[in-house]
Amino acid sequence: MEVTICIPARLKSVRFPGKVLANLAGKSVLQHVFDRVASLPNVGDVVVLCDSKVVRVAAENFGARVIDTAEACSSGTERIVSALDRISGDFIINVQGDEVFFDATVIRKMVAKCGGSDAHIFTPIYKFDSMEDALDPSRVKVVLGHDGRALYFSRSVIPFVRDEKNVDKWLQHTDLYGHVGIYGFRRTVLENYHNLAPGKLESVEKLEQLRFLESGYAIDTVRASQPSFGIDTPADLAKANTLIANQLHNFNA
Repeated sequence: MEVTICIPARLKSVRFPGKVLANLAGKSVLQHVFDRVASLPNVGDVVVLCDSKVVRVAAENFGARVIDTAEACSSGTERIVSALDRISGDFIINVQGDEVFFDATVIRKMVAKCGGSDAHIFTPIYKFDSMEDALDPSRVKVVLGHDGRALYFSRSVIPFVRDEKNVDKWLQHTDLYGHVGIYGFRRTVLENYHNLAPGKLESVEKLEQLRFLESGYAIDTVRASQPSFGIDTPADLAKANTLIANQLHNFNA
């Protein structure tokens, strides 16, 4: 099985325009993601998909293969689909251009699970250890079947613990899972993407993975050791710089 990793890199992101080129510890956010992905074993091609000349030039300067895509693409998945005729691979993994701290082991887990599962899409999840995080609508939640496949994704807390009135105690009654926005697709799924109509659930939750569930695709999951930390705001960038500075300090101590 040939594995390709695509890194969609949109310049004009709504909450933090230009974030993929923002300086993070001496390198752009995008270069941090590319370097992390390019170091993974058993990966064939790594491609940056961009929507602007300035991103293309920056990516080429740090050695990435780059494919130009339309600015109008509404999601990373749509950006990959728009360039699918220029992307090789039977299993195509989408790692967003701002996911600097993703758990690299999930890529290996997704590839391994793809080889032994008949699911169509694979994605990482993690267990919440605080209700504060579980209640945060910016953290996407997922509920699973007995087989570990996703039943539903939401920005609300799911499942709802009906018989416990104190929300702070919900984790004493059930496991709550968060979703990491990395996807592994069988190529055939992406080839059929244009035939999938956006659904009502996707439109209200604003979660693209619901389009696949509504269309009958099976989404299998792998366990991440920790939540991902995407850079969506200038405050996130400041936090990321602090994290990297602390890592360097601890390494040199």
